[in-house]
Amino acid sequence: MTPLKFAQIKARSENKLIIMAWSRSLEIPFPAIVKDENGKDVYLRNLFESPVIKEFLWTYFIPVKVDDDFYGELMKDLKVKRSQSYIDAFEDDSLKIMDANGNIIGTSGAFTEVLNFSKFVTKYNLNTSFLKQELINYHTNKDFYSTFYLASKYIDYSILVNDKVRDEILELSNIYFNEAEQILSEDQSLENKEALIQRIQLTKLKQDLIKNKSRKVLRQLNKIAELGLQDVNKPLEKFLQYTAYRLRNDTENFSILEKDLSLLYKKQAQSIVDINR
Repeated sequence: MTPLKFAQIKARSENKLIIMAWSRSLEIPFPAIVKDENGKDVYLRNLFESPVIKEFLWTYFIPVKVDDDFYGELMKDLKVKRSQSYIDAFEDDSLKIMDANGNIIGTSGAFTEVLNFSKFVTKYNLNTSFLKQELINYHTNKDFYSTFYLASKYIDYSILVNDKVRDEILELSNIYFNEAEQILSEDQSLENKEALIQRIQLTKLKQDLIKNKSRKVLRQLNKIAELGLQDVNKPLEKFLQYTAYRLRNDTENFSILEKDLSLLYKKQAQSIVDINR
């Protein structure tokens, strides 16, 4: 078992994110600014020489140092094609924040910059208990449904986290949506694939609602409706319409839809409206 795989087990167990670095990068001085016990900024020539910082990392993350010998094996684990920017982040000497499946959420940035470690920790110190069951299901039985539900759950999770990391969580959800789409195209046992494809399209529109792009959502919903809305997806489509109209303060339209929404959808819509106020 690679060190990263072991870290993933601990991350699922302790509801934390992983902070990963290549062994070679730890041989280079890592300058950083941290706050002391009095709240004053202190410059450290090398972050990793401080025993206090090492203890701090274990408090908020699952730290893992990965030897370069594991590079080839880890690259093989990236079964769904990643963007060049993702591969660059994976390969460089930055600190990498990963979820419990080893997917990169964000990094500390280029070594040419002095890392504000306190802000870095504040941004990525996230409790992932909200995702626990979906993470377990995905790890135990990776199929279309476990992958899709984890992707969808990450969208919901993005509403709960601080706004500095929200876009990165939404990008992370796309990694799982891409994986779900790949499984869907390859798994011949799945039925009603047209409805499942449409379900992914609709669910991803929640990302745009969270980004307050209600006009775009309404345009996309019209296009989907023209192609034919699957019956199983109608409740989700109504939720998306309702939330888009709520964001636009279009009382006339959202009041018509409100009576048909479940309590859960109403709460989700309110949460999306709240973060965009």
